[in-house]
Amino acid sequence: MSFSNSIVLKHRDLELSTLRFRDRARYIDIRKKNREWLQPWDATLPKVQSSPQAIKSRDLDPTSNSAFFSLLIAAKRSNSSGSGLILGMRTRARLVGLITAANLTYGAARNFQVGYWIDSRYAGKGITPRAVALIIDYLIFERHFHRAEIAIRPENKASLRVVEKLQLRPEGLRPRYLHIDGGWRDHLIFAVDSSEIENGLVSRIN
Repeated sequence: MSFSNSIVLKHRDLELSTLRFRDRARYIDIRKKNREWLQPWDATLPKVQSSPQAIKSRDLDPTSNSAFFSLLIAAKRSNSSGSGLILGMRTRARLVGLITAANLTYGAARNFQVGYWIDSRYAGKGITPRAVALIIDYLIFERHFHRAEIAIRPENKASLRVVEKLQLRPEGLRPRYLHIDGGWRDHLIFAVDSSEIENGLVSRIN
């Protein structure tokens, strides 16, 4: 299975679509202006991964051109291979954040993990819950995945409000689950599967 590099998911004024080269300036501007807002939740690579490629990736400044181009390449590769989905969040055609579906598992499991971040200037406007609902509905109803999972640090109150609005099922704490902001961090797990959303997640926020 692969995903088109021209994929577009829409709900009202919100659009999820693949990143383009023309997004570079806007993307870097968002990352620079939101450094303190985003850094505590940014995924990082542990130092035990000492291959040249891992070191290069770990040392990339997320506000740099190199980081954007690496993301662009990763998005195209994951979309075409079917291993993941990386989409820009846009409102009124303006890039405001990023949403991902990662670790897509096929076979008997058919599950995936959702991640996201948004420009602080657009937080609290209902954009992120709709983006999460859109990508989950797409993968469950159109690509026939069964289960979606979101891992959130307990300190991330803004992200916890997203899963609360969507009424996702809490599954408890996974200690030292992901390497975030330079260390192994505890995460709360929230999930939803196809049997729980016959009418789609978007219907929960309309």
